[in-house]
Amino acid sequence: SRAGEALCVRRSGGAMVDVETAAAGQSANGQKEPSPFNEGDRVFVSQHNLLYEAKIGKVTQDESGWKYFVHYIGWNKKYDEWLPASDLRSVEEDARMAKAKRETGSRRKRRKADEDDEEYENMVKIPLPAALKNRLVNEWDAITREKTLLPLPRKITVASILADFLEIQEGREPWVEIVDGLKTYFDKTLRPMLLYPEEIAQARKALEGGKSPSSVYGAEHLLRLFVKLPEILPYTSLDDESLEMLIGRLLTVLAFLKDSQYFTD
Repeated sequence: SRAGEALCVRRSGGAMVDVETAAAGQSANGQKEPSPFNEGDRVFVSQHNLLYEAKIGKVTQDESGWKYFVHYIGWNKKYDEWLPASDLRSVEEDARMAKAKRETGSRRKRRKADEDDEEYENMVKIPLPAALKNRLVNEWDAITREKTLLPLPRKITVASILADFLEIQEGREPWVEIVDGLKTYFDKTLRPMLLYPEEIAQARKALEGGKSPSSVYGAEHLLRLFVKLPEILPYTSLDDESLEMLIGRLLTVLAFLKDSQYFTD
């Protein structure tokens, strides 16, 4: 194994098999073990306590075991890399685990102690790329100090951006649910959470007639939602593992926003 520990796993027949033997692609009787993943499979990769969705492009095997060349969904190809089977988790397996938890009524209990609250807040942080942080700072300066408001409606709206992202994901679950959730959060939080005081009067006029914020505002305000999501997510009914997977997927959306041309300066 990666840590060199002499751990064992129990197979369905009840026999105990050394993990290092299994990792090397051999069973206890010396026969080759089939690859647990195939080309085209979608998997999760755990990095820095976050789960990133990836797709397997190539499969090979050497003396150390099975290796997989993965592409992170929504990220630039420069991040593609070879990983061992031990670094991958099956999307289907995680879906089954999440379903089992829902069926048994497993829910995250609200943290009561201050220490637990602080630990949970750290877990739901969504790191922003430096380029997007700089954009937020420059935008804040232009609006609050120079009183230069963004013209509305935006040429490319939040609704259009999320629709483009969903098209890239080929309308697969859970992306439909995640995109719908982001759009709903945006529409509900724009007025109370995402506007600077200088923008309130403009918003009142721009949203006249019952227009939804996602049909008027664009990438600039969608980015602000990602800053506020850590304040919102603790009040959801997600357990810790489901929340970890959600954050990984939100980072995929954020990467799409970063690499796109949706910011119209």
